[in-house]
Amino acid sequence: MATKPARNGAQKKGPGRMYGGLSALERRAERRERLIEAGLELYGTVGFAKTTIPMLCSASGVTARHFYEEFESREALLREIYDRIAANALERVVAALRDTGRDVRGRIRHSNEAYFRYLTSDPRLARVYAIEAVGLNPELETHRRAKREAFVKKMTKAAQRVDEPSVDSRLLSAAIAGAAHDLVLEWVVATRRPSVEKMIDTITNVWVRTLQLDREPALR
Repeated sequence: MATKPARNGAQKKGPGRMYGGLSALERRAERRERLIEAGLELYGTVGFAKTTIPMLCSASGVTARHFYEEFESREALLREIYDRIAANALERVVAALRDTGRDVRGRIRHSNEAYFRYLTSDPRLARVYAIEAVGLNPELETHRRAKREAFVKKMTKAAQRVDEPSVDSRLLSAAIAGAAHDLVLEWVVATRRPSVEKMIDTITNVWVRTLQLDREPALR
């Protein structure tokens, strides 16, 4: 049986078909990024609970069908956004801790500065990281804690470089990770936000005094 020619010059659809200079895969990737940006904007301003899928679709210019092609739920989108924020924060902290041009104390301060300056560079980042992604449901909370554990492991390695046998490096790192997270939360919710410099100083001082870096000149 002969195939009828396409009317109005329509081309046969396929994964490689170009539209607006973009392939199907490129258009899908672009839609995904628009959804992520819309999610950051809405979750980071009005909050997750008040954000609906129609709101996300409207803000991103994406249809509901395309939303569900990328994410199975609002929670899945939140998880993706949180993962990106956490990964960016960790990347900056690790780079600072690996800076061989600084002593231990300098690397600790530099890592705290990298962490706080990134998360406070955009209030939406801080809100999603410290509020919206916390305690939402058991699955996301388990995932969030796994990300936190990866963060703690990196910090533990830094603490272990200092020979201070009276300190449990793992517990210290977990305590400081929790304190740093809570300072970001305080920065988000406080009527009068603490200065980022004070946040950096506070966490750095906990490290320095606990590891007694101020007592050992050789470690400065």
